[in-house]
Amino acid sequence: MANRFANRMGVDLHIAQQEVVLLYALDALAEAGTLDHLVFKGGTYLRMMVTGDAGRLSEDLDFTNNGLPEEAQPVFEAAFAKEHHGVRFSVVDPYRTAARNWACGVEYAHEWDQGRFRLEVSYRESTFLPPARWQPVPQLYYSDLPFPVPEVPSLRLEEAIAEKLRAIQERATERDLYDAVRYGQKGFDQDLVRLLAVAKLWNDRQAFDPERILTVLSQGRREWPDLDRLIGRARRQDWNRKSAEAAQRFGFLRSLTSFERELVDDARRHRLRGPLEEKLRPYAAVKGRGR
Repeated sequence: MANRFANRMGVDLHIAQQEVVLLYALDALAEAGTLDHLVFKGGTYLRMMVTGDAGRLSEDLDFTNNGLPEEAQPVFEAAFAKEHHGVRFSVVDPYRTAARNWACGVEYAHEWDQGRFRLEVSYRESTFLPPARWQPVPQLYYSDLPFPVPEVPSLRLEEAIAEKLRAIQERATERDLYDAVRYGQKGFDQDLVRLLAVAKLWNDRQAFDPERILTVLSQGRREWPDLDRLIGRARRQDWNRKSAEAAQRFGFLRSLTSFERELVDDARRHRLRGPLEEKLRPYAAVKGRGR
């Protein structure tokens, strides 16, 4: 199963096996009911739920809290307590991040491999939109799984893109830029993405700065070494050119509405929560597409 997947992707076998293990972990969390209190996001979300084979492989699981207790360790220990279709999981080294998120390592072992991935739950904000539930994009190895692929509560596509744009303004890693390239190739509601990006930075008491985001995308990176490892050398491309193209795709970020400009000005005072919730209500009522 993992061998064929690794050959198709052109990546190291261990990395391919770890992605398979992440799906086993998601299924274990679904079976335990833990996924009902989480919203899937991050790089593995992008790969599994949005881009499929076109995306980079990932090595961790990221979620937004959706009703999970602040003390998350017992919940995950219980979810991973029993062997799941031949894979044994154990929670190790739990910690709180600087942003007060809860995180841990998850060690795993099975007959093909053993290793460790990171799991993190964000408590800094609730999702602005109701999460969507859907199954991951079909992958080569799904037919070999000993369980049906689970439905996963996930960020709506526009909110996931907005989170990525916030990340680019705040830190701009190589993976952030690559993910923005991939998101930019999808169809999405531009006005909703811009409003959510402004709102997410407002939630962090930061003023949305579209020029900073677009400049970072336009400039790209000096090197992109992580991509060879996560997408395979056969898929190597001119990522600086593609990042610049993504900057053009996201040019709509400059077209702020009068309310969005108010949010930017209100980033420190934080007086517009009620009006923001009112602006988002029509979008929240849409149960529609996740990706």
